[in-house]
Amino acid sequence: MPSWTAVVTGLCIGAVLVVLVPVGLFVLVLLLRVVNVPPEPDGPPLVLTRDQLRGTWQDEHGGRLVLAEDGTLSATNICGDYTDDVTGDSSGFGFPATMTGTGTWESGEYATQDGATELSTEFAPGNVSGRLVARGKTDSAVLWTFIGDPDSGKLCVLRKVSTQP
Repeated sequence: MPSWTAVVTGLCIGAVLVVLVPVGLFVLVLLLRVVNVPPEPDGPPLVLTRDQLRGTWQDEHGGRLVLAEDGTLSATNICGDYTDDVTGDSSGFGFPATMTGTGTWESGEYATQDGATELSTEFAPGNVSGRLVARGKTDSAVLWTFIGDPDSGKLCVLRKVSTQP
């Protein structure tokens, strides 16, 4: 028969492990979340005028987004975080993260927390939309967004390559 000291010691060790292991795992997850902050493009949030947005923007894979003065757009394999407004499907969750097509665009400062310009795109006829945010300096601006879950760290970054559509 085991001694009571051994039984009590075993129960104490078990109780401590039952409490400390979950608490330790919780703290570890929180630390990883803080340390694993998704990257963002360099530069401060930026406000761009419609005229500064107009032109051709290109992503790192050669996708091109052309923003015309009249509010229309054309895109060829352009990266982004897109949402099908009818089904609710979005990029990073089974919906494509590149688009080709035509549509419309508009911009404003109204939707971002930091006051940066937000570019909204709407592709026709499929009711697919996307959003990009301006960052950097006026002469080296980028438009960017996370693709899917921001924790994935996947970015879409577009750089202006021409002021002509």
